[in-house]
Amino acid sequence: MSDLGNRLKQALASRGITQSKLAKEIGVSQQSIQYLSSGKARKSGHTASIARALNISVDWLEKGIGQMEVDIDNALPTYKVLSSIPLISWVQAGQWADIQLGEIEQFYPCPENHSQYTYALEVKGESMSPDYINGEIIFVDPEVEARNGSCVVVRQNGNSEATFKQLIVDGNQKYLKALNPNWPSPIIEMLPDATICGVVIGSYRKRN
Repeated sequence: MSDLGNRLKQALASRGITQSKLAKEIGVSQQSIQYLSSGKARKSGHTASIARALNISVDWLEKGIGQMEVDIDNALPTYKVLSSIPLISWVQAGQWADIQLGEIEQFYPCPENHSQYTYALEVKGESMSPDYINGEIIFVDPEVEARNGSCVVVRQNGNSEATFKQLIVDGNQKYLKALNPNWPSPIIEMLPDATICGVVIGSYRKRN
């Protein structure tokens, strides 16, 4: 078991808070807290939120530095901590339900309201530019209903890797549209075997 898991279990016991209650407090699934407590994860993008919810030292929780109790001089500021969303690959997007948070190395704070299943992807290529450019981070929520005009992440043709397009609904027919006006064959048919892996609810554009 990792030290992070041991410290989290110690903090929960000290505060008399269940994994379920902590999960609701910071906006993640109970399975995420259970996974962290199991000791299988050595780091997490949720430690700041957990430390605030339990009123413990984030340095102690993350690295075992100092004491569990918060030092008033080094307390976390009182502004709202945004939920940290895991950045995954386009292959993982097609099988997100099977991914463990312990396998994720990078997280991004999401300013939008979102479900606990939301994930982030890095845009590849120029098919959705200028609305979404190469390297931009998009936040994808599988719990949001996909409607006509929604920008969606889709897996089809039996591909393991998902793609990113705008959903066009025309009667009973659905299409996927590239927003780049100069893109060759900008509109393709959405096949019956296609799976919508989530709707884009926001994005973060890196600045050099």
